[in-house]
Amino acid sequence: MQKFLNAFELVMVYVSCLSTFVLMLLTTADAGGRYLFNRPITGAYEITANYLMIAAVFLAVCYGYRTGAYIRVTFLADRLPREVKLYVNYFVQAVSMLYGILLIVATYQQALRVIANHTNLSSLESVPLGPAYVIVPVGLFFMSLMMLLDIRKVRKGESSLFTEESPTA
Repeated sequence: MQKFLNAFELVMVYVSCLSTFVLMLLTTADAGGRYLFNRPITGAYEITANYLMIAAVFLAVCYGYRTGAYIRVTFLADRLPREVKLYVNYFVQAVSMLYGILLIVATYQQALRVIANHTNLSSLESVPLGPAYVIVPVGLFFMSLMMLLDIRKVRKGESSLFTEESPTA
């Protein structure tokens, strides 16, 4: 299961990087067209804001979790005895997973509403908005799954939630 997650995470990271690159190119071309030729690219803003930014962020959340990129406030936990700290770490891991699951459910329901309403981009009426909303729960699902598999590493202090250096694949 871990090998599948690592492979899928790598694919999501590459898609996230690609979307960031396309976002940069599209924004540059749109700005150039707007200021040099007075002809902006129709729908460039909607595509970048509703598809490319969402893909860049939410397809990389699993990688961000695994590399310990998220902010933690540990001034209290660092001063606790080892046994108490272990329970606190389990509690933090469980709360983080539950919050991730709540976000998955909420964003999935929102995606279903957008798909059911057949919502399209405002300036490009033929481009549906639903697929962009599906990206969010997919990214959050894989991050939560990584947290679930990571909970067995809490006792050893090797969980990605509590390490500061980047793990190797």
